Amino acid sequence: MLILTTDGVAGYDIRSVLGEVLGTAVQADQAAAPQPGHGGSSATFRVTGEQPSVGLSAARREAVDRLREEARRMGANTVVGMRFDTAAIGGGVEVCAYGTAVWAEPAQAREQAPQQQPHPQK
Repeated sequence: MLILTTDGVAGYDIRSVLGEVLGTAVQADQAAAPQPGHGGSSATFRVTGEQPSVGLSAARREAVDRLREEARRMGANTVVGMRFDTAAIGGGVEVCAYGTAVWAEPAQAREQAPQQQPHPQK
């Protein structure tokens, strides 16, 4: 599946706009992360022993993976206009990847060049 930050797909025509899609992940400190069975959310992405930038990158990848899965469920083969948004929440950072799910197909040649006719010989 193509996931693009552009609003269109070069060489493709968007045949159907299926709607907005998003995927979220939370990078949380182990101490701040809710634990399973104690009101924890499966959407919490726990990162331990990593540098904050590495954990944020992992959370971004997780958010994009969730966005991709949501787009597939909608029947899309491409996501255009993908963006990230982040927010600090209770000891962690929520990463949201969002965009527009579409069905795109290779563009057909709009105009074919006229065939060159051989010059008659004299």
